[in-house]
Amino acid sequence: MYQPVQPDPSWIVGTHALMNVHARQRNGRTEIDPHSWRIPFQWQGYHYQDHDDEPFMLLLNSAGGFVEGDVSEFHATLDANTRALFTTTASAKFYKCLNHKTSREIVDILVGPGALLEYLPDEAIPFEHSRVQRINRITIDQSSRMFATDMISAGRIHYGDGEVFDFDGLISEFEIRLGERTIALDRLRATTPEAISALPRLWHGAFHMATVFAYAPDLPNGMEDEVLANCSEVPETETGVSRIENLVILRILSEETWQAHEAIYNAWQALRPAVAGKHARPISKC
Repeated sequence: MYQPVQPDPSWIVGTHALMNVHARQRNGRTEIDPHSWRIPFQWQGYHYQDHDDEPFMLLLNSAGGFVEGDVSEFHATLDANTRALFTTTASAKFYKCLNHKTSREIVDILVGPGALLEYLPDEAIPFEHSRVQRINRITIDQSSRMFATDMISAGRIHYGDGEVFDFDGLISEFEIRLGERTIALDRLRATTPEAISALPRLWHGAFHMATVFAYAPDLPNGMEDEVLANCSEVPETETGVSRIENLVILRILSEETWQAHEAIYNAWQALRPAVAGKHARPISKC
């Protein structure tokens, strides 16, 4: 049974954003119902870009970013045999936190049996002196299908003299659960100057790190090799891919934003026919 998250009376309006959406079958297609939303999250509706039964929904933070202490929560439930794609209108910008409070972004998506989720948000950008916590959790069924991405930049790379790894703290977690079992957990924790200073080495000198997760119960053999071949064509980008049963995970390290975006799209081109039964094409965000 669908159970939306209820706002806490202590939440400050405009500071703690909340959106609950429910994807259900109606009129021979998937339709998304907005159960509730709380500013600065804004409901923009959805459209059927692929001219089929899969709605595309754009998530909009009307505040333009996360001011110190801001929280956003996005909760989505996909009923059995539904199909939905979620993306964002722009990157998630985390502004400076001079009073040592943390800005938090929480995404929690439940994908029902036989349902398809495509989740392709823009990158997260931690500004100078920001303190960031990101929690992403996707729970799938054995028969679900999923393509999900996550991307973090080192800061505003080309702003002034650059703000490369100048944030004060970054905790980022992306978890894939199969029922009650965690099958993938990607966690980055850099909350001390020593940990932050180690990131350039760990990222091999790159300024952007992206991860792709794809799951399908019938994912073809050798799919991981096709993904790696597609992404290896992007210049100044390092990629590595692994497969655990029917889950493929791709890591991308790039110098420029567009290179990470292109590598993600190349992975989508390889995986989408097997995961969603159709070809990838650029997402319309207007």
